[in-house]
Amino acid sequence: MRTLILVSILLCLIECKKKNSSNTEEILLGLFLIQPTDLILELGYPGSQNQIQNGDFTGKTSGVTVKVGGVAATGVTEVSSDTIRFTMPTIPGITENTAVEFTIEKEGTVVYSTKVRYRPLLSWTINSPNSTYRYIDGRDNKSFFQITATTATHVFNTFGHGGSDLDIYYFTSLNGTLIPFAEKRRTGADFNRIALNAGTVYIMVKHISGFGGTYNLQVANAGVVASSSATLYTPASLCYDTMGTGPAISNHCGVLMDATVQAGFARTGRCTYPGDEGLTTRNYYQNGFGTAYAQNTCLNPGGGSSNEAESIFLSN
Repeated sequence: MRTLILVSILLCLIECKKKNSSNTEEILLGLFLIQPTDLILELGYPGSQNQIQNGDFTGKTSGVTVKVGGVAATGVTEVSSDTIRFTMPTIPGITENTAVEFTIEKEGTVVYSTKVRYRPLLSWTINSPNSTYRYIDGRDNKSFFQITATTATHVFNTFGHGGSDLDIYYFTSLNGTLIPFAEKRRTGADFNRIALNAGTVYIMVKHISGFGGTYNLQVANAGVVASSSATLYTPASLCYDTMGTGPAISNHCGVLMDATVQAGFARTGRCTYPGDEGLTTRNYYQNGFGTAYAQNTCLNPGGGSSNEAESIFLSN
């Protein structure tokens, strides 16, 4: 949307040039004026340590109070006469990357002010659909999430970003080392699986190249909660639960395959695999698939599945 607005204004300025003989400098000035001017921090999420250097800070970095979005920051440190370090506070009510006021106060007086980009740390529910699409571009190129992981392999899947390439990182403590694990240089979707330990895990999605736009993030460590479901074969021995973006449906594979289970054919495995449209769980049943065969088709090429190297399998 932001890109479309920018292009529309550019076309308007060019048309004005044709009609009113405006010069190139005026067009460039117009483009400059519509660009955001807030300071983009390296991280900017709550609890992250951030550093700002500015010649205007000289003589103003000692014994000061830093406020971001009106909330006092902690860990304020004078790195040098023109550089200050602080820990980003949590700003209530902000659920998307947003420009907020940044002030340095000394003895109750504001001695410096600007705007910085605040990046909220959104809590994300695994295995369940989420309709939230987040905006990202080459300037504001990071967004952050947190999940509650179990000791298991988790599969991550971004999708919906047809004009851009995104990568996924994780870290296990605030200000911990960022570990890249999904870097396939794909346009439109990116995904991979990673073994995690139980606890809070932080996720960073980073814009690598391409246009700005929105994307959806899905995470699973088991079978997904379905937005749509469908059976395969007659009688059915496979059933697909697709996470989608919600809402969750009641007529999922557990319901669709109940008659098969009641007939004595238990579920023998679940394969959750990523793709260009997000995560899907393929449910296997005893009237067509044993557990070993199901696992092989899920995790190894040639068995009719897809993205096997990034899929996860559960034997129930």
